[in-house]
Parts: sequence; C-alpha cells; structure tokens
Amino acid sequence: MLLSSNRRPAMAACILLIAGAFFLSACGGGGTASPQTTARTSSGSSRATTRPTTSSTTTVHPPSNSNRRMFAFYYLWWDTAHWHARLGPNYPYTDSPLPLPATLSGDGCTVTNNFTGNQLTDVASPLWTQDSASQIRSDVSLAAQTGLAGFAVSWAGTGLPNQTVSSSAFNQRLDTLVNAVHQVNKAGKPFSLWIAYISSARIRTTDQINNDLTYLRQTYGNDPAFDHSNDGRPTLIMMGSRKYPQSLLDTFSATWRPHFYLVGDENWTTWDSAKAADFDADQYYWSSQNPVRNRGSFAHIDQLAAAVRSSRNPDGSAKQFFSPLAPGYNKELGGGSGCVPRLGGQTMQAIYSGNSTANPDGWMVISWNEIDEGTYIVPLERYGMQGLDTLNGIINGPVSGGGA
Repeated sequence: MLLSSNRRPAMAACILLIAGAFFLSACGGGGTASPQTTARTSSGSSRATTRPTTSSTTTVHPPSNSNRRMFAFYYLWWDTAHWHARLGPNYPYTDSPLPLPATLSGDGCTVTNNFTGNQLTDVASPLWTQDSASQIRSDVSLAAQTGLAGFAVSWAGTGLPNQTVSSSAFNQRLDTLVNAVHQVNKAGKPFSLWIAYISSARIRTTDQINNDLTYLRQTYGNDPAFDHSNDGRPTLIMMGSRKYPQSLLDTFSATWRPHFYLVGDENWTTWDSAKAADFDADQYYWSSQNPVRNRGSFAHIDQLAAAVRSSRNPDGSAKQFFSPLAPGYNKELGGGSGCVPRLGGQTMQAIYSGNSTANPDGWMVISWNEIDEGTYIVPLERYGMQGLDTLNGIINGPVSGGGA
C-alpha cells in the first residue's frame, strides 16, 4: 500500500550515520533554523514545516529484521473536552482552518503562546475526537500503513469490580480500538495491541489493579487483536513500575504473570535483581531523550539493555529489552521543562542510530498522540506527515552493519 504521495514532504539526508554515531550537517543542526517546505496537514491545508532529512520509501513492506518491530504509545483521552481544556477558553474554535495555538522559533524550542490559557503548540483542524469510531479506525489504518507493528494503548479501567465496556470512556474507546484492529487485520494488514497500563501519574492499589486486569483478561484475554507472540500471553507494560514498592510488584507479578507478558518501566538506576524476578522484559518511557545535548544517553540505554538481559525468566526464556524512540519533546506550555527540537526528523534518526547499539528486541515509539508533551507523530497542522515519513524510512530503510 502506498503512503499518500501528495502529503509527503521531500526529505534530504542531513545525518551521517557512522558506526552508531551521528553528526548533524549544516542543513539543520546546531540550533539553526532548517529549510522550510510545505506539508499537507490532517485538514488538507498547507503549512510551512521543517524539511525532513531522510529518504522514505513509498511502498510499505515488512521490516527486513526483527529489530525494527515498533509499537507506538497510543492515548485514549482526546475528546472535545480534552482539546478545549488544553487549548483554553480564548482559542478561536470557529475559525477554519484552525490556527496554530503557539509559535515556535527557528531553534524549534522557544515558544510564543498565541492564546492565553493554551497549553499546546499544535492542533488538528478540524478537531477530532476518539469518541468517533472513524477517528480510531483512521489512526489504526495509518499506523499499519506506516509500518508500525501495533499500538501500546494507554489504558486503565475504573478500578472497580464488575466493570463493563460501558463503565467508562476509556473502556469504550479500548473496545472501539480492538474492533478497528480486527478490521485492519481482516484487510490483510498485520497490526496488534499491547496494554500500557496507566499506573504512573496516579499510583494504583492492588485491588484497583486486580479489578482492572480481571476485566481486561475476561474481556480480551484471547482476543486476536492483542499480540500473543510471547508464549500466548498478551503483553502488558506497567507504566511507572519504578514508583511502586517492591512488595506490591511481587504480589502483582505472582498474580498476573501467568496471564500477561509483563514489561517493566525501569531505567538503568532502578532495574535490579528484584525487578528482574517480577518482569519478563523492560522498556523505559524516555520521552525527552536528547541525542545532541546528552550523548551519554546511548550508553545509558546500552547499560539498561545489558542489565535486563543478564538474567533469564523462570521458563528459561531470554528477557527482552525495548528501546525508546521519540521525534522530539516540548512541554513548556504544559508546565514541563527542557526541550528536544525535532530538527526535521534528524532527532528521531539520531536516537534510532544511537540506541541501536543496544540491539533492542523492539522499539517503543513515543508517541502516536501525546500532543501535550510534543512527542506525537499523528499528522497535525504543524508537522503534517513528517514524523510518519521519517518513521517509515527507518522501518523500511537498508539494514545497517549492526543489524539494526
């Protein structure tokens, strides 16, 4: 299947990948403004966007090696109320097309807020909602077309016993997502789901976890929309696992490891033998990894991967490590700190190249639609298809000497 050619920004190679290192060329590095080109956005309008820097292919085909198997974090909270809460009361919702809510300077980081109360740097025009099944189907279809293996869907239930699909908006949207995966699979496109259990921003009790996962298992335990490639168990990431006491993790693992392939959310300072005893694999949600300012970040990923693989699972299987991969980061208007400019796709390419030295078993793309923190790749007004084209080029590009 072809990516829409009239929505594809031209790409120019601005990175030299040498033995896992990278060097930014004069076309966009060093904090200078990159060349501008016009990208077709989600609304069909045109906006100036930074020129991507890698050649992407037009035909999507299976990756040539398993190390390019990528899941993108997918969030379920984008409804009309959430958009309005983030854009604020002064945003001109009746304009067509909708204007960008903020301005970014040439360095890709300095933000000027265009509307008091706004927290975003980008917008969809028109605003879409995940209460619409067509929006979720569109996300799944576009992600599968790009070459993603699936979504790690950010979900938590009500925490109460006897919940159903209609108990919450998250449960309803998860069910819609499952049905959308069924449809894309029926059309012959491989795509599946992991669960990224929401347990970081709000710490959950053992009872809440048990009630949610009981519902999840009873409703979807054998559903083909979920990835069952790990001994038949669907994959579940416990987001923010490093924030929990070891005693709770021990109980959690003893209860749910027989039913789910458990992935931790631990970094190189928190993974230890006790965590290894509770989890089958690990990933670290590092949305703000900066390949320019923190060249040591690659060594940290290598260190974490080695630590995870230093022991085996109870059944003798090797533990897996899944590497982060983000296009950039900017949460200044939402109260965050630090910024990682996208540099027209160079940042994602550099993180992929640098983290590849850990030879990860797969990749966690941060993110499909975490618009608040600026890590999204879903096509919006500012960047159009840039993130997806860069990712497609990574997935389907030539195999490097390191096999990643």
